[in-house]
Amino acid sequence: MDEKSIGANIRRLRLARNQSLTDAATAASLTKSTLSKIETGQISAPISTMLRIADALKVPLAEFFTEQAGPRSFALTRKGAGVPIVRDGTQFGYSYEALALPMPNKRAEPFLLTIAPGDPKGHFQHDGQEFIYMLSGRLEMTVGEEAMVLEPGDSLYFDPNLPHSSRALGKNEAKYLCVFVQQGEAAKGPQRKGR
Repeated sequence: MDEKSIGANIRRLRLARNQSLTDAATAASLTKSTLSKIETGQISAPISTMLRIADALKVPLAEFFTEQAGPRSFALTRKGAGVPIVRDGTQFGYSYEALALPMPNKRAEPFLLTIAPGDPKGHFQHDGQEFIYMLSGRLEMTVGEEAMVLEPGDSLYFDPNLPHSSRALGKNEAKYLCVFVQQGEAAKGPQRKGR
């Protein structure tokens, strides 16, 4: 999915909630100009920024990437068939591949992330929780003041409210499963009546 489609979804969701550009930007700790550029697809935002926008609009993160009309009770993603979230990765060069977009009302959003050697070190901070499981390569991960090296088979669950950063080590890409867990009203999504 490209930046223009994601931006159009964000704008549609913001307007559906009768939220002005200024109010949504303020709630997401962004400038009005930055949110406008995201909505028009002029810039791509890292997932941490997308999470802040989702929280500001009180919607699940997956709503930004949804192309299908009807909700399903499962999400099957075949090998290599995840949805690329931004063309050529984020501003840091990272590549995000969404693995469960069609699943409705979820609190967790799994991605396959790839960081190439030489990509700039990304610095992030956002609400919720985050889980990483290393698949290949080596990753330097810093959470707060603690730096650690993750290798295939290693996992890390942490509080992303702490400043955190990551970069690939060595000559190979670092590839890992990353699960972002939203909290609060945004994670609940639309509420269904009755069960």
